[in-house]
Amino acid sequence: MIRLPDASLASLFRVDPDYKRGAATGNIKIVGAFQIEDTAKRQLTAAWSPGFLPITFSFSDGACYSLQADYTAGTLSNGKMSKADCDSRHDFDEPPLPAPPPSHSLKLIGSAWQYAAWADQRDGGTIITAPDRSVFKPLFTARMEVSAIMAMNGPDTLVGM
Repeated sequence: MIRLPDASLASLFRVDPDYKRGAATGNIKIVGAFQIEDTAKRQLTAAWSPGFLPITFSFSDGACYSLQADYTAGTLSNGKMSKADCDSRHDFDEPPLPAPPPSHSLKLIGSAWQYAAWADQRDGGTIITAPDRSVFKPLFTARMEVSAIMAMNGPDTLVGM
């Protein structure tokens, strides 16, 4: 596992220009990024978290690993992976999501705390929607393939490739 510089990923994210929360506009802050290498025999298949950390990763060979890191001064450091119990996953019932507009070619990746990640099959990348159950409301886009989302009161964690 390699810790990536936060600034090296900033160009991958863009707040949706139409997203407003009152008079304020959104912003994105990367607090930590780690690279985990897939191999020919092992690919990442899922990720989950009870909230922020630790994050448990499930791989195609049935193994699970937990990522723990220190969070100090607004950034993650000292990331460590250790073998984990795959039975620790707890899926929470999410309310139904509003459907994306028919003009979008989107596939749901997952949702957490009413935020949702959608794979943009036409343009590539991922759209993250805000927790508004009455209308499809894009919050930001990520120019990367995302395989999972975990959140507490914001889309805290995207697991991407």
